[in-house]
Parts: sequence; structure tokens; C-alpha cells
Amino acid sequence: MSSTNGRVVVDPQLCEGHALCLESAPELFDLSDDDVATCIAQPTAEQWPLVHAAIDACPRGAISIVED
Repeated sequence: MSSTNGRVVVDPQLCEGHALCLESAPELFDLSDDDVATCIAQPTAEQWPLVHAAIDACPRGAISIVED
């Protein structure tokens, strides 16, 4: 999905804590104490390119956009 709406989710079973999403969009992602990334904010219209950059950067494909 290449839209600019929906909800950003990180699959905790796939995330290995590489934190490349944090490099792409530090205001949208954070690492939990067990090194699993989470999306901490709903992206604004201007931030969706950062979300797509984070999706592309994730080596495990753990980040996705789901329709609400």
C-alpha cells in the first residue's frame, strides 16, 4: 500500500531491533526495552514519506500500513 492513510504497525515477531526506522523517522518510531520497534504517533500528511522510507529501510519487512 502506498497511501497516506491507515495505521502504521510493526510486527514484533519480525522486528530484530535494527532501529533503521528510527533513523528514517525518529519522531514516529521508538524501541521498547526489549528492542522491538513501535510506532508511537500517527503520521501527519507530511510524515508519510518518512514512513515509506522506514518501511523500505527495514531489513526484516516488519513495518506495514494497515487500513483502518
